[in-house]
Amino acid sequence: MTNPDPQTCEVKIEGNWRPVSLAEAVSRYAMAMKRCPACHGRVSINGAYSGPALRRTMTHRKAHWGCPQDPKRYSGMPSPHPQALS
Repeated sequence: MTNPDPQTCEVKIEGNWRPVSLAEAVSRYAMAMKRCPACHGRVSINGAYSGPALRRTMTHRKAHWGCPQDPKRYSGMPSPHPQALS
């Protein structure tokens, strides 16, 4: 399992998962399904969407102890999300 850029997620575009920045996921693919590039769990994009501080974060819809992208919950042992999207 890789530890990708925290400002990137995967978006399902025309049936394929493609890595995109969180900014692009919000602006171009707002209605598309998004997943974590590390554990493949479903995610949502949160943060400020206007103003000078455009900081976005990716949040797992269901918490998962095996994802290095979630340092608050990460157990140290990477594993796929139990509800991984394929």
